[in-house]
Amino acid sequence: MRSSDRKIILGKLGKPHGLKGFLYIRFYGDDPKSLLNFSQIYSEDSSLGKVEKITELKDRVTIHISGINTRNSAETLRNKEIYVQEDQLPKLDEGEVYFYQLENLMVKNKQDEILGLVDYIMPTRANDVLVVKPSKKSIDDKERLIPYLRPKIIESIEIEEGHITVVWPKDY
Repeated sequence: MRSSDRKIILGKLGKPHGLKGFLYIRFYGDDPKSLLNFSQIYSEDSSLGKVEKITELKDRVTIHISGINTRNSAETLRNKEIYVQEDQLPKLDEGEVYFYQLENLMVKNKQDEILGLVDYIMPTRANDVLVVKPSKKSIDDKERLIPYLRPKIIESIEIEEGHITVVWPKDY
């Protein structure tokens, strides 16, 4: 069982924007406005506060965190990754998963051949892709890129059992 205070990475802060404590952010999710829903965000080593405002500027996003009101205080957060506690994440509907939950799951195909472990999920324009690294139990030492297409390719995800079943031949 995982600890209840596990931190989940949401993005990385960039350089300050303006003089009032705003920072650019590279948000790893779909909708940066969802940051407004969290009562607290964290850096690796401390609690930062609440995201009070989000501004979208062309293809960039800035955020303002409570208590960060000057360019100098914003500068101290440059290049820090931000997190929330896992128990703050919205509950998902049946059958839905967060991508971080897929990391390190064993991937096996319909022939019950172990293809490796999910290293990470790579976003692409067309669809997300599972990056599967070989493991001690896998059938070979090949890294595989498997499209995250449910249910066509990703047949089932069993988080509790620790595996994903895919419709994917070993020689693909």
